[in-house]
Amino acid sequence: MLFKNASLYRLTQAFDPNTDSLQEQLLQQSFTPCSGFRPSSFGWVPPISGVEDAPLFHEVAGCILLCARREDKVIPPSALNEAIAERVERVESVEGRKLRSKERMSIKDEALAELMPRALARSKQIMGYVSPADDLLIIDTANASEAEMFIDCLRESIGTLNLVPPQVKSNPSDIFNQWIMKRKLPDNFNLGNQCDMIDPEDGSSIACRKQDLDTQEIRSHLESGKVCTKLGIRWHGDLTVSVDKDLVLRQLKLESTDDEANDEDNPIARLDAAFVNMTLEFARFLPALFSGLGGETRN
Repeated sequence: MLFKNASLYRLTQAFDPNTDSLQEQLLQQSFTPCSGFRPSSFGWVPPISGVEDAPLFHEVAGCILLCARREDKVIPPSALNEAIAERVERVESVEGRKLRSKERMSIKDEALAELMPRALARSKQIMGYVSPADDLLIIDTANASEAEMFIDCLRESIGTLNLVPPQVKSNPSDIFNQWIMKRKLPDNFNLGNQCDMIDPEDGSSIACRKQDLDTQEIRSHLESGKVCTKLGIRWHGDLTVSVDKDLVLRQLKLESTDDEANDEDNPIARLDAAFVNMTLEFARFLPALFSGLGGETRN
């Protein structure tokens, strides 16, 4: 599957950009590598790699695929602490006194400024797509801060973007508990092999991985008062995913794909096939998931 994770957002206002001008809008927030004292950078890069002058968005079957790059300069804590200690020792030796907290903070800032231009840059790409027909924005990350960066960058690019996380009528954790306890899931859903549980009273938790969830051992944790906050499920036998209480999807895997039939020499055709396959799967799966969780509440 093209995405490994999915942070879901429901568009509350029609998303109908002018694709003729969208490229120019995205260019205003295109990615610029970190340089000098700039500690981080976030901006758009072409979704299609290996193609010269590729645009900053890719539209297939009405869905718009975007790709952002995040770059952060990394200063090892040991290097920073060493630089701070050397400066503190030197100043205290010369002045014959212990430095105050405020002075130490100032020295830390100086050490950061000195190390930043020489720090190594670490980068990653974050993809996302908008489906105007479904009023959905789906971002390939389970990290809330990365999702917010993506949203902010898109909002700054196009001027406005109104959205909210999807809301369902039932508490997902309550539904997860019922599915495990009663062993009765909606049609085409089956328990996966992982779950996370937490005791809301004492904070104790358990993470089950590669476990048969249809056992008394698993149910006993719920009987003792724990709540399931993340549940692995299988849908239609070929899509496996872990769903958490906030409806963030992780470890997405679609076993029955046509990737083998893709033209490996054509990056555009390869991306189109993977993108269409994924968007169609989401278009079928998400309504079924929301329905299984009591139905979606939409204003």
